[in-house]
Order: sequence, then C-alpha cells, then structure tokens
Amino acid sequence: MRTIEISTDVFAKIWAQRTNGEESENQILQRLLGVQDTHPTKLHNTKPKLLKVKRKILWRDDVRQALEMLGGAASLREIYAEVRKMRLSAGRSLPLNTDAIIRRELEYNSSDASAFTGSRDWFRAVEGIGGGKWALRVENEK
Repeated sequence: MRTIEISTDVFAKIWAQRTNGEESENQILQRLLGVQDTHPTKLHNTKPKLLKVKRKILWRDDVRQALEMLGGAASLREIYAEVRKMRLSAGRSLPLNTDAIIRRELEYNSSDASAFTGSRDWFRAVEGIGGGKWALRVENEK
C-alpha cells in the first residue's frame, strides 16, 4: 500500500461515493476506477504462501474503543476528545472533518439512525438522533 495526501474536500467526496460493503478508501477507488485487486489472491504454480494480514484499524473501531474507554456512554464532545487522543497517540490521521467522521461512524453503525448500513449495530443514540449522547449497544438489546 502507498500513502497519498489529499485535501479534506477530496476525502469527503471519496466517501460520498461509498456503496454498501466498501470499508476503505481503497475499495471505493478500486470500484470507481475499475481496478481489480489481484494481489491478495494471486497464486503461482509454486507452494502457496501464507499471507500475514495486518488488520487496518478503521474509524468505527476507534469510536467503539473510545466509548469503551468512556464507560460505555458519553456525549459527542467526550467521544470526539477520546477519539482524537487515541488517534494522536497511535500516530493516525486527524483530518479537519474528524468530528463529522465520528458522527458518520456512529450513525452508519446504529440502527437508530437513517444512515444505518445494516451490518454492525454497535451504537445507540441515548436521547435519540440529535440528542448528543451515544452509548454502546448491549448485545440482544433490540
């Protein structure tokens, strides 16, 4: 993988093109540019190599961990601060639209929100959408 620098506006436009199942900028751009990912499944006639997969930490993972660190429920302001602290200490990016990304992840991963993607129901809006307080959803809560 290579790292590229892009503006916040370009980053937002990339994510605006996301479809269900796409979980990274690379996946979105592969589809948009018509690029097939041949590397992970590329096998030669030789003995197959075991691939060491380093799981990429996604924004939703950071939001979930932040809520865990905050005792399972917190205001948006507290979540923003905890995610920033975690990402800074890990050397990960903090774009200008960090707060919007955090809100996006809360809503994408909450059946309380109209933006829910349907795959992970990790978060709940304690006081309803727009109430400013989020919590981890307890398994079998719904």
